[in-house]
Amino acid sequence: MLEVDHVSKRFDVPPRLLRLLSRVASSQAVQAVSDVSLRVARGEVVGLVGANGAGKTTLLHMIACLLEPTSGSVRVDGFDTVTDPNEVRRRLGLVIADDRGFYWRMTGRENLVLFGVLAGLTREHAKERAEELMQQADLARRDRMVFGYSSGMITRLHVARALIANPPLLLLDEPTRSLDPLVSLEVGRVVRRLADDGHAVLMSSHNLEEVVANCDRVVVMNEGVVVLADTASGLRARQDGVSGLLEALDGAGR
Repeated sequence: MLEVDHVSKRFDVPPRLLRLLSRVASSQAVQAVSDVSLRVARGEVVGLVGANGAGKTTLLHMIACLLEPTSGSVRVDGFDTVTDPNEVRRRLGLVIADDRGFYWRMTGRENLVLFGVLAGLTREHAKERAEELMQQADLARRDRMVFGYSSGMITRLHVARALIANPPLLLLDEPTRSLDPLVSLEVGRVVRRLADDGHAVLMSSHNLEEVVANCDRVVVMNEGVVVLADTASGLRARQDGVSGLLEALDGAGR
């Protein structure tokens, strides 16, 4: 379903004249991702782990056609993100951390209907799909204007929106950031259920325990490079070594 082959992303410094017109974070070129390869199959959850600045979000943005790779290729269901971006977008749903892309004075159900129509569904199909997803996310009985949603409800609504057109691939960028442990467990159960229903899921996080609990395989990144890839069961068997590695990565990200 998802094939990432030797992907790199380099952010070059703009020419001097353009630097006068825009703000840049660095005076030197930044190599955000270097030679990353991974696979995600249908029915599988793959966790992408690393400290802040490890390159996780940049990689997800390249998969989602928000950035073009400097080198390498990304394919979703056989379609290339650079040459066939529209076909790729039709096949994926994206959940971005701290996204505020809802209309807060509309209900969750109304938001889903709107985004379903924007995704190309008929209004009737969008209503049916919105009701189905509200039930699956356990939001139907508690629906209200979105500004009254709790943080956990907002996260589940984000996942529901990503699934409105039933894409086979779901990208989750730190979906449990700022959530309490109980809500994080709930989100993990939702992710596992999606994979069991046949979706391919790539989820980034900086929480090793969360990823090991919810994912089939884990890819660890540091400074844009894959430093470890293993099954979740393999990581459990070597927990001490991995915990030390993640502590080092966390220190590097501060």
